[in-house]
Amino acid sequence: MKRVILTVGMLLMGMGLVGGAAAALVPTSLLPLDQEVGTHTSAAGAVLGIGLMAAAVNPSANIGWVRAGILYGFVVLAFEGGSYFLWRAQFHLGPVIFGLAFSLLLIATYPERRKLIPSGMETRKPALGSSTASATKPPAAPHVKPAPDGAKEPEKAS
Repeated sequence: MKRVILTVGMLLMGMGLVGGAAAALVPTSLLPLDQEVGTHTSAAGAVLGIGLMAAAVNPSANIGWVRAGILYGFVVLAFEGGSYFLWRAQFHLGPVIFGLAFSLLLIATYPERRKLIPSGMETRKPALGSSTASATKPPAAPHVKPAPDGAKEPEKAS
């Protein structure tokens, strides 16, 4: 059930962002859609919305888009708060509610919440069929034969 809610939430958030971005192209014909829906109009919003909708097919495989969707809610809160306190602009509650609600929905429904916060210790697995032995052992010089076990290696000429 969480998987379905996560997918639907990502689709709805993406559609809202794309709709808000469309309002920037034709603002008078769509009324103030960005303020009504609760998004800010920009090309970046359209890209984020399209990415979220595409990632909704398999959210676990597209964790970067899920993280970006979560980040949007907190960034829009900071943007609205900063605009209000710094420039005395009108505070639009719609974008804040939209952003935070969907951010919290993505957090609550993501199957492995621990993976949402990068640990910094993530390592890449080697590709299938590749050998790690060649990467850990330096290649021998072509003119020097390896010494048998227990034998002393010949000294190098300087």
